[in-house]
Amino acid sequence: SHQEATEKEVERILRILQTHFENDRIFASPANTPISFFDFVIDPNSFARTVENVFHVSFLSRDGLAKIKLDEDELPIIEPIKPSEGGEEDSRAAARNQVVISLDQKEWK
Repeated sequence: SHQEATEKEVERILRILQTHFENDRIFASPANTPISFFDFVIDPNSFARTVENVFHVSFLSRDGLAKIKLDEDELPIIEPIKPSEGGEEDSRAAARNQVVISLDQKEWK
């Protein structure tokens, strides 16, 4: 079904985010460095795929599996959230917000 396909794609993107985050941490710097949101979601060869990526990443944020925030330059960054124990999940759920972004083909290019 469409829902199952979406869930599988969200899981795949989470694994990519976690791997990318770990590789950056290991090879670039000792600190956990968040990843540029736009570098992560934009497919330079496909606007449609970019839109799909943003859609799937939104589930990671909604489900508390990834955190999206602004860096010191006010640009969005993304990082995976490690599974927590017990009550931390409830506090994360309360802190979640929603944001709407606009991205047209001109901006994408």
